[in-house]
Amino acid sequence: MATPQTKFPTFSPDYLRAQSRWIRDELDPQVARDGPDALHSDDILRLDDFLRCLQDSDFDIRDIRFSRIHLAILDICGRATRWPTRIILRCNQLQTAWEAKYGPLKKIGMLLYEPGGRLHDICKPEDVSKEKLMMKWIRAKHVKALVSLRFGDLGFKPGDWWISPIFAFRDGIIDRSDAEGGIVADSHAAYAILMTKDSEVSASDPENFVYRARKNDPGRYRLTSGTPESRHPVRILRAHTLRSFYAPKAGVRYDGLHKVVGWTIHLDSKGRSIVYDIQFKRLASEPSMDTVLNRPFTDEIEDYKEYKRIHHLVRNERAGGMQQGKSNPHTVATISADGAAGSPLEVSMQYCPGYANQRNISTWCSSRTSPTSPTKHRCKSVALLRHFYDRQC
Repeated sequence: MATPQTKFPTFSPDYLRAQSRWIRDELDPQVARDGPDALHSDDILRLDDFLRCLQDSDFDIRDIRFSRIHLAILDICGRATRWPTRIILRCNQLQTAWEAKYGPLKKIGMLLYEPGGRLHDICKPEDVSKEKLMMKWIRAKHVKALVSLRFGDLGFKPGDWWISPIFAFRDGIIDRSDAEGGIVADSHAAYAILMTKDSEVSASDPENFVYRARKNDPGRYRLTSGTPESRHPVRILRAHTLRSFYAPKAGVRYDGLHKVVGWTIHLDSKGRSIVYDIQFKRLASEPSMDTVLNRPFTDEIEDYKEYKRIHHLVRNERAGGMQQGKSNPHTVATISADGAAGSPLEVSMQYCPGYANQRNISTWCSSRTSPTSPTKHRCKSVALLRHFYDRQC
């Protein structure tokens, strides 16, 4: 007689991730704020049943890394005084069983650059140079900067989140990769705003605020022109560097479509420059900001921290190697105004329909550099590449 095989409950990686976020981003804040009695009895029963099913399941360690359910279990075990006793006991049993099978849960880690990770096939740990990363994306035709110069949400949903502006630029919601932010605009209209630092002057709530345009940002004229194009709603993104109660904890978050409802033009406190304060109101058709403000999730904040940690490690290793006189294989080549052979600019132009006109780059550079400063003819900023690429393609 054949021995019957044990049937384990099966959970998809996406379902496990959803449950992990439910525990870490919904239940844990409730317990932290109001104690173990804050949880509804239905939530306790649901969580207890889920943990029991986890004990009876057999998982691939890759699914655990992807979902980060092990970190949710560690959160409960590490904050035992917060949670109901029955939940703590379940988690302790689960931790013991999993550590006997997989090893210490703290060492399981998480996915970032690996398959299933947020940055898989987007960049690699050694891609710490923005210029090098931009070249890599342009060669693969992954940059969608031109898409950003269009009205509407472009298929993005309020709450969409990125580790940094350069990844939002890659996806095409904004047309710049720098962390300074500003208005996405052309000679016709404004399409989006990345808010950083002190650009939010005031906000009565997350849906109504006053934006202060930078004095050197030409997009402010498009927002206040009073033309039919200026009446189109614009995409608003908030960065974690924004000094606002509604800024994300990390990275860049898309908050939805907003319309201009007014503006004031005045001199700054020193009376030296003109200031544009533009009032925005979120469209009523957009999803509730209560949901949007939940982003980034805990696992997204972990992705941000891990990205920054690896970023700094690689930079420090390279800096140490250069100090010891070692050659640096990852040195970023500069963009030469004369389009010298082998320069990143010439290589990138091979992927641009306007490659035949690449000689125009010399004239274009010269018109934007001081004739008394010959060193400026070597344009090191990736902004040059982006603008020329946009003009040619």
